Amino acid sequence: MASRVTYHHEMPTANGSRTPLGPPQLEIAVIDDSDIVGWLAALTRLNELYMTDVRSMVAAVKQRCASIVGSTIRRLDILDHGNVNGVEIGSDWITMKTVGRFDGLFRQLAPLFAPKGFVHLQQCNAGQNHALLGHFSSLFRVPVYAGTGGQNPVYRFNLGKYERCIPNGDCESDVARP
Repeated sequence: MASRVTYHHEMPTANGSRTPLGPPQLEIAVIDDSDIVGWLAALTRLNELYMTDVRSMVAAVKQRCASIVGSTIRRLDILDHGNVNGVEIGSDWITMKTVGRFDGLFRQLAPLFAPKGFVHLQQCNAGQNHALLGHFSSLFRVPVYAGTGGQNPVYRFNLGKYERCIPNGDCESDVARP
């Protein structure tokens, strides 16, 4: 469901008048398509964005939001490889030791999220690293979800349980799939 737009501009009320409900909310999937896993993920999505590193991911997401006036991000899916130590975003390997180099870039996306927006890291085992999920959540200022097991990019599920961290750093285990 990459970059699906939910328009909330106007909705008829009981008396037939139109009431503005808010800006369009985007569902964006960003994929590293440098290997077979990324290619397969791209086959099951429409209007996905591609990345080669953190900088290109942030630029692509900002450009997509700018292309639809007044839009915000309801859901940002980031698809790449990962393990218990960190996640890959294109050619950049993000761990608690390296994430600080990218904080400024990730923070650029925070104002683009809808009030109930969230990030879903679709990388193997990323949910096992609460410290990194919590850090991402504080940068994006929205909840961040990730699974604790292997991620299947074609069928779009994780073989483990889902974890969620919120911007204050608190994390919950075994939550519903986002």
